[in-house]
Amino acid sequence: MAVALFMVVYYRFAGFVAVLALLFNLILLPLGMIITGGFFGLIGGAGGLGSSGVQLPVLTLPGIAGIVLTVGMAVDANVLIFERIREEMRLGKRFGAAISAGYDKAFSTIFDSNLTTLLTAVILFWMGSGPVKGFAVTLTAGIIASMYTAIVGTRMVFDFLEGHGYLNKLTMTQWVKETKVDFMAKRWVAGIASLVIIAGSLAVAVHRGSANFGVDFTGGQQLTLDFVQKAEVDTLRAALAGAGLTDVGIQYQRSGTTEKQNEVLALKVAGPEAGALAQQVLAEQFADSKFKLLQEDTVGPQVGRELQRSGLIAIGLSLVGMILYITIRFEFSFAVGAVAGLLHNLLITIGLYCVFQRQFSTTTIAALLTVLGYSVNDTIVVFDRIRETRKLRAGRLDAGIVNESVNATLSRTLLTSLTTLLSVVMLLVFGGGAIFDFALALFIGVVAGTYSSIFIASPIMLAVRPRVALAPAGK
Repeated sequence: MAVALFMVVYYRFAGFVAVLALLFNLILLPLGMIITGGFFGLIGGAGGLGSSGVQLPVLTLPGIAGIVLTVGMAVDANVLIFERIREEMRLGKRFGAAISAGYDKAFSTIFDSNLTTLLTAVILFWMGSGPVKGFAVTLTAGIIASMYTAIVGTRMVFDFLEGHGYLNKLTMTQWVKETKVDFMAKRWVAGIASLVIIAGSLAVAVHRGSANFGVDFTGGQQLTLDFVQKAEVDTLRAALAGAGLTDVGIQYQRSGTTEKQNEVLALKVAGPEAGALAQQVLAEQFADSKFKLLQEDTVGPQVGRELQRSGLIAIGLSLVGMILYITIRFEFSFAVGAVAGLLHNLLITIGLYCVFQRQFSTTTIAALLTVLGYSVNDTIVVFDRIRETRKLRAGRLDAGIVNESVNATLSRTLLTSLTTLLSVVMLLVFGGGAIFDFALALFIGVVAGTYSSIFIASPIMLAVRPRVALAPAGK
């Protein structure tokens, strides 16, 4: 609802058409999930769908999060198209020509950015566990459906209305006016600020140690308990230590599992025996809190190590895949800049996630991989404009070209991130437990990705390019 309202307010009639496309996208989503689930079932993977044929994926909490996320991402293509149409109309083109040019010029950006996210989704399915697979299926189906409705569906509407004389102009709000900011001159300040944030937050992560990881990764048992009266974490820790439970993870977190969303207590212990003892201590020493067991999850240490390994492999494969794809579509220096920006986003997301004292789980890995796939979108929007501007400048590529391209795409960069953040904020406000953790990591990642596409990826691409260009001569 928030995304739909924004599109109508900002783009007016064009936004209304985008909302209709969004509704059609949601109608197509179940069919897309069946087809995508069947396709992924053929390629298999660890814990794949098996050989039972096409199945309707089970809609888990991460799957629901994937649907909410695709709502935000579905309008990204429309934002790119509408901003391109605005530019073409500003150049004085007639309305029909502006529509045609807007769609044509936005296509390569939409295609490249969505394909990188699809690459991440495939790796998520291949390497992930059950809930993560559900998220990958939902995300893939949503992206494919949104590309169709945005590129084909909305254009059919505009072409019909323009061709029959029902529409001869589009009026749009413009919050971000034309800018001429020297972003490259600020790259050193931005780089130092990023290093400070990364170093400080990772220092917190190192200090927390194993407390950063949930039972998915460390093995053991996690107890989720409801309560009436909140007890201090230090008091709980002291009581459990008195019973011999010295290595216990204690964390209050929001939950959507109770009738009303509130806080629950999450305890991470070594195993079932320690879990039973912990419940006994809480019942005897914190009677006023009235702790009540809601859920218990037990993971063996071998499974935990395997999840860590598969998570790292998934992230590594995503980075390698993006390097190859961006090198093919652009050139190697662009791939280096993009991956540097992605590593920046990952480190900031991981660091700040630990600062907020959240624990990593398989759902968090899904969020980090989504950050990889989505945050590269903003970078590709900028890189695509750099490529286009270079063609108009006889192949020249310098700080001036980068500044011109970043300024030209600034409104699109901010608006595409805003539409996604609107959906993520809804997850933060109304989600609980794993959904909240997923949304928090994604929120940090999208903000970091918007920042890095301007101040990190392009400057590094420009700095690396001369070295890359000289490399063959040195052989």
